[in-house]
Amino acid sequence: MTHKNYNLKQSLAVASVTLVCLLCCAHSASAEGLDNRESDGYLQWMHSLEAVIDNREETGLEEGNLLYPFDVPGWQGDETRPYRHLSISKAINELEREWLLRGESRTESALVALANARNYVNLSEYDSATVWFDKAAELDTERNFFQEISKERLATAIADRDSLSMLTAITNTIALSSITGHESAFILSLRWLLIQRDRETLDLVLQKIESDDANLPDRLRFWVAYSLAYRQDNDASLKHLRILIHSGGLSRDLTESQRSWVLFAIPDFFFLAGDHTSSQTLYEVLAKSESPALSTWGRYQIANLDFLNGRYLRASEGFKRVCDAKRQGSWQDQACEMTKVASEIERNKSKGEPYGSGSFYNP
Repeated sequence: MTHKNYNLKQSLAVASVTLVCLLCCAHSASAEGLDNRESDGYLQWMHSLEAVIDNREETGLEEGNLLYPFDVPGWQGDETRPYRHLSISKAINELEREWLLRGESRTESALVALANARNYVNLSEYDSATVWFDKAAELDTERNFFQEISKERLATAIADRDSLSMLTAITNTIALSSITGHESAFILSLRWLLIQRDRETLDLVLQKIESDDANLPDRLRFWVAYSLAYRQDNDASLKHLRILIHSGGLSRDLTESQRSWVLFAIPDFFFLAGDHTSSQTLYEVLAKSESPALSTWGRYQIANLDFLNGRYLRASEGFKRVCDAKRQGSWQDQACEMTKVASEIERNKSKGEPYGSGSFYNP
């Protein structure tokens, strides 16, 4: 699997598991390890992901990501399609001309306004799309299209990089009486706030979701877990991840990189909590994976555990295997450096034994 498919995992796991952090960060209350059902679910997640990757790579396809914020399939590419654009422009002209020609006696339609807004989105004219989304919302007095308008208006504001409209839309999202039916709007809100690093508003959205989180769809639950990890609330994030894996390894409308992040984050959170037994068990599962990206990360973290527990020779050998493996991410540079560090400590430890100084290196 290519390096770009794992940017999501690296943005949390790599940043939070550098050696300095591992050696000096304060441990949170250690969560209990996975129960039998969760362990089975974890294995199913991994094998399901491996099958998806194998099938895709056999056909020579790229990972089928959905492009943010409109969830357009990434594999369609961004090539220009002049004939399609021409037909959309023609439709816009006809709709707007009819809108004006009907005069005061016209019957205004929310559906027509929504169609025009979507046409402008397809032309990437987001400012005009916003005008028509607002018109559609105004005309939708019976709220027949409320969910569609809210979500697509929010996505358009993101595409237009309109921060003021985004904050207004997010405020309206938080004020909704229920999450049900508006899950996409909450996902867009979380993703925007993560990009903007707006911790205060992010906390407000998370609080809203927490008050109504009994039946969160899996995709929203993933983004809640990811947002909580960004807020360094690992215990709360782990709670949601355990729910995700509890019922086994279907795709859950998540991309390959998102499913991979779940597999990495669970043992990493045990690791950071000081539960080396639970984390080691899951890292050994990853190390045996048929996916190079999964197995390399598992071996890397096993080497970190060996280092932290004073097994410097084993750590050095493990770091070297990771350093020499096919490139998966920048964290392998750390493995290369740690190969030298662990080897040097082991050498000093061995030389110091005759003088009783070897005990200094034992944890």
